[in-house]
Amino acid sequence: MLSGLHRITGCIMAGTLLVGGIAFAITPVDFTTFIEFARSLNLPTPITSLFKFIVAFPIVFHSLNGIRFMGFDLAKGTDIKSVYRSGWLTLGVSALIALAIVIDNARNKKSVKY
Repeated sequence: MLSGLHRITGCIMAGTLLVGGIAFAITPVDFTTFIEFARSLNLPTPITSLFKFIVAFPIVFHSLNGIRFMGFDLAKGTDIKSVYRSGWLTLGVSALIALAIVIDNARNKKSVKY
């Protein structure tokens, strides 16, 4: 299951970078203008925090799961019990780190004046 999720997150991130890069290259809108537009919407904090978590989680998960897979390549933790344990650990730590990123961003946002 996590192998598939790893591939899906990788494809989504690569596709987002590709489509976003092409879109910013061929349209008159630059990234700064896009961010200013998003800020001007004045979306409620729970909505923006959820969006930030949705962006952060795949990046963190893909990174941590990649490290996990490198361990498998070294034949470490390949018994079924270790595979499940490391999988749940990867999901949990990814969620905690993504949540920490969102919380830190919200905390820093209050101290920065736009």
